[in-house]
Amino acid sequence: MRGFFITFEGIDGAGKTTQQHLAAQALREQGYDVLESREPGGTQLAEKVRALVLDPELPLTTVTQTLLYLAARSEHVDKLLRPALEAGKIIICDRFSDSTLVYQGLAQGKAPEEIAQLRRLGSFATGGLEPDLTLV
Repeated sequence: MRGFFITFEGIDGAGKTTQQHLAAQALREQGYDVLESREPGGTQLAEKVRALVLDPELPLTTVTQTLLYLAARSEHVDKLLRPALEAGKIIICDRFSDSTLVYQGLAQGKAPEEIAQLRRLGSFATGGLEPDLTLV
């Protein structure tokens, strides 16, 4: 049985992590096997990428930042998320592809064709994996 993939999206400080933990706790109390994760992060490599991207001493271009996020996401999906889904777990993730579209796309004033390109790159990085449910 395939698991279920839930993401929480929203601006910094909106309470995503708090709601993620509450949802995971409620699902565990009902007997579900739940994996909590975050983006960027979730694997050793993705956590290192997170540290790079969030380092204020490394001013990254939007393109560099986007490609690093996508590399971290690819690793996260391949090493953690897909295996958990195949094992039937419920995954609750703090951010995923919608954050990339918003922060590296729309918030940067990218044109519609650039947003479409960003979507294609995102799909390539995840092998087409999309959340079953996204809560904003």
